[in-house]
Amino acid sequence: MRRLPTLVSTAVLLVTGALVGAGGARTEAPAAAATAGGHRDAVLVRHIEIPVPGQPAVRAYLVRPQQSGAGLAGVLDLHWFEPGRVNQDRTEFLAEATALAGRGVVSVLPQLTFPWTGDPVGDARDRAAVTAQLDAVRHAYRRLLAEPGVDRACIAVVGHDYGAMYAADLAAGEPGLRTAVFLAPDATWANWFDLYWLQLPEGERAAYRAVFAGLDPVDLVGRLGAGAYLQFAGGDRFVGPATRAAFAAAAPQARVSLYPGEEHDLGATSVRDDRLAWLADRLDLRD
Repeated sequence: MRRLPTLVSTAVLLVTGALVGAGGARTEAPAAAATAGGHRDAVLVRHIEIPVPGQPAVRAYLVRPQQSGAGLAGVLDLHWFEPGRVNQDRTEFLAEATALAGRGVVSVLPQLTFPWTGDPVGDARDRAAVTAQLDAVRHAYRRLLAEPGVDRACIAVVGHDYGAMYAADLAAGEPGLRTAVFLAPDATWANWFDLYWLQLPEGERAAYRAVFAGLDPVDLVGRLGAGAYLQFAGGDRFVGPATRAAFAAAAPQARVSLYPGEEHDLGATSVRDDRLAWLADRLDLRD
């Protein structure tokens, strides 16, 4: 999507405390996250850089309980694409990650780059760009697994828009990743690239779709079974009924929520609360 309309977001920053210095300098900022029990736990928010062979290092936030210990859950958060919106970057799920840290969750929130900083061109180079970004996402996932105290049996990925599509591709290649939340994904890589950037002649579209064989999210989400949660907006102009139906057919065991009054940003508090409750159950989070 080259230019998406400005949408009103009801997302509210729950907790503050994340600091990033000028030029992306490493900064540590303890914050306090309220838990359901009413107490507050210290949370550490750090800017980190994750090495990826053959690519620039991935800039990311690492959010975790300040207190060390074993038995922590892990969440990888992959943000959406929305030019003009301040949260179409690694900050999208930062407040959510800070709140979850108060319940014993470590989160890594990487900055994605394709198509944020590079345009599709209409050939096999686009597959290469997607797979390069997926490789960077995979390194962010492994960085999460390597964080002290994280229980590899309690890991989830959360993604929105293109972030959800990368989440589907990641989960397909990581057998240990059995929990994923997908907010407003498209079914195929070619669709949005063509519709909002390329406008290919009709005779070239099938060949372009074939470029992404084996990578399309709709073909991959079924592996998760009941470990997949799809959140869709009834007023989403980019993800319509046909796309929702394709995912439902491909992942019949997945939980699906449709929010009739929401648009593509899915910014309502109810959407967030449903997601957090589902993650709490899947990851057995403390109250």
